[in-house]
Amino acid sequence: MRIKKLLVVGLMCIAFAALCIGMTGCGGSGGGSGSGDSGDTITLRLASDAPEDHIATKLNTWLCEEVEKRTEGRVKVDYYPSSQLGDYATVYDEIKQGTIDAGQMTVPDDSDKRLSMPYVPYYATSFEEAKILYGPDSYMTKTFASVLQEQGVTFEGFVLEGFIGVGSTKECKNIKNFGEKQGVKIRVPAPFTFNVPDKDYGFEGVTIAYSETPTAIQTNVVEGWIGGTANMNYAWVADTIKYFYFNKIHAEATNYMISNKTLEKLSDEDRQIVEACFQEASAKSFEEADKNEHDYMDKMREKGIEVTEFTDEEVKANAEKCREISWPKLAEEYGQEVMDGLQKDIDAL
Repeated sequence: MRIKKLLVVGLMCIAFAALCIGMTGCGGSGGGSGSGDSGDTITLRLASDAPEDHIATKLNTWLCEEVEKRTEGRVKVDYYPSSQLGDYATVYDEIKQGTIDAGQMTVPDDSDKRLSMPYVPYYATSFEEAKILYGPDSYMTKTFASVLQEQGVTFEGFVLEGFIGVGSTKECKNIKNFGEKQGVKIRVPAPFTFNVPDKDYGFEGVTIAYSETPTAIQTNVVEGWIGGTANMNYAWVADTIKYFYFNKIHAEATNYMISNKTLEKLSDEDRQIVEACFQEASAKSFEEADKNEHDYMDKMREKGIEVTEFTDEEVKANAEKCREISWPKLAEEYGQEVMDGLQKDIDAL
């Protein structure tokens, strides 16, 4: 009798173990069949360096809600703003590996210099031009997307956060004249697409980590910075700067990207839905960026910051000088073929 009971218990244990193994195999990994065949919810992590009070956070919140709604809860996106998952270089490495699913941020150009193309100075000089030059059919966009794909990442569209200006504690008296000494020491980003033209502009440039910029301005290590939109200047350094110059030297065009390993976990249906949501959020940024810029310049004025906007003519005059002085130096880094491709799209506007 005891032997029979032991046999029954043993058979039950074997059956239960087989059931557990079978359930583990349905978890939603590989082959693009996961979220369609399993009742489990797949949760994606979306990393961004945008703070809470930022146009990108508004877009990303909308995106998270849309993905869950359109997939009927099969896929959810958890959003991590303010570099909560690490700086952009670390996050990009993890996206390539699939340990972070998606990002909305700048891509480091260590692996390929062409990844810095979105920040070529005075590539676009207006929001109307940016819609075309950062749109899906431009030379820059197609090249950028191709490089990402080679690295195991799918490009889902640029997020136009606005145009970059100069935030300063000191007046820049020659700011409307590219190439003249500005007499102001500012933080400039390390990539050559920033470092070269910002110094050519007439600034004394100091390379400081992005995260250390507010402290560097507060402690007078530098007298200002270049690398942020009106929105970012208000959200990050509005209590420190006294002047903001909206010279539009760079577009602030971060991008949506998803790990190819993550996309493989989704069913064909859910993959299409998720990618569509990312692409629609990208398109929305181009519609909202212009209004967003002016809203935040008004907020800076309310805080007592002196805001200087440039006319279209003044922006174009500086763009011509920059393309004459700085673009040949960028060609030494990129190669002339890249600069010719960018120029061809500008000429076609």
